[in-house]
Amino acid sequence: MTPTYLRWRPIHLIASGVLGIIAGVHGALTWVLYSSWTPDAVWFLGTGLGLLLLSALNISHIGVEPCRLPTARLVRAANWLFLLFGIAATVAVPEPQAFVLLACMGAQAVASHWTLLGPA
Repeated sequence: MTPTYLRWRPIHLIASGVLGIIAGVHGALTWVLYSSWTPDAVWFLGTGLGLLLLSALNISHIGVEPCRLPTARLVRAANWLFLLFGIAATVAVPEPQAFVLLACMGAQAVASHWTLLGPA
């Protein structure tokens, strides 16, 4: 285990945890913000579930040592894909929570290069 890993692991865990909490709140707010099941409600809930899945994927791959599973590369790619989508979403909806989500996804994407190494 390298000192670099030890620096990036807590950053990755915190960013993933905060992302998961915000995603859970986002999904729960669907029932508050939408009185009926509309395409907008489906989109809103789907966004929350997608972010929750990204958080869970990251947390499940962060271990005591750098992750060497073959799926680590897929999680890293998902992090960068979600970050690109997050940038577009923040441009479209420039609200404070969007910037927090963007920061979390950016931290995940960068940290995953030191925590999710993939097969040796």
